[in-house]
Amino acid sequence: MKKKILLIAALLALGTACTAIKTRVPEPTTKISMISNENHDIAKFANQSILGTVWVRDSGEYRALTHQAYNSGKFYLKEIVKDPQNKDKKLAIVLDLDETVLDNSAFAAWQAVNNKLFSPKDWARWVNAKQATEVPGSVDFVKTARDLGFEVFYVSNRNADLTVPTIKNLKNIGAPFADEEHVLGKTTTSNKASRLKSIEDKGYTIVLLGGDNLDDFDSAVHRKLNIDRRNHVEDMKDSYGTKFIVLPNPEYGGFDSGIVDGYYQLSTSEKIEIRKEVIKPWDGK
Repeated sequence: MKKKILLIAALLALGTACTAIKTRVPEPTTKISMISNENHDIAKFANQSILGTVWVRDSGEYRALTHQAYNSGKFYLKEIVKDPQNKDKKLAIVLDLDETVLDNSAFAAWQAVNNKLFSPKDWARWVNAKQATEVPGSVDFVKTARDLGFEVFYVSNRNADLTVPTIKNLKNIGAPFADEEHVLGKTTTSNKASRLKSIEDKGYTIVLLGGDNLDDFDSAVHRKLNIDRRNHVEDMKDSYGTKFIVLPNPEYGGFDSGIVDGYYQLSTSEKIEIRKEVIKPWDGK
């Protein structure tokens, strides 16, 4: 009898211990699940840019389009200098920098393979690395403009505190006008209107603008929806290929935030869904 009592006591003690151990194992929490879902969304969102980055970094078509844009620009400049009305004018060209003169597709590739969304800290590290390459045709275009007597200004939405490494990067690719007088970064606003006016206030007539984003040409479309941006292009269509030279950029730009009002306030998963909606896919029937 004594042995049976001891055996029963031992079994009860073992059961209690197992129960205690089991209760110490944490159950998955809602917070962990939410973090996991957000990480998945970030990875999915970052990977949506890969095909565009492949196109920029590896295709011949990308290079063909950048050369086409700059060849159009050179032709237009030669026509400008022939015009006797421009003989005594101080003529200026304004170029955006990123994806217009400086190719940052290596940074975009790093973001995609590391599932990184854009962050100012990562961007500053990239700019300070000074590893952006030349957008094909851009340096030759700037040199041609210089030789024809034009002044070239780079009006960029890189923060002004990144001007020094930006100038060094421009020098690395052999771009003329790489100095603080000609590189105008962002101070208080991404709207370029005031910086363009500061050039005109120096007595220059801006005859050509080059960029990869409609905002580079006219502040009227700054932070506007894509429907407004498309309409503006139709209104200004005769300026494209002459006064306005557009460079291809499928990786980022005003076209993304122009999908819907309040785009930057959306969660990553909401941005993914709104992108699906805007492309209006075939229903398969």
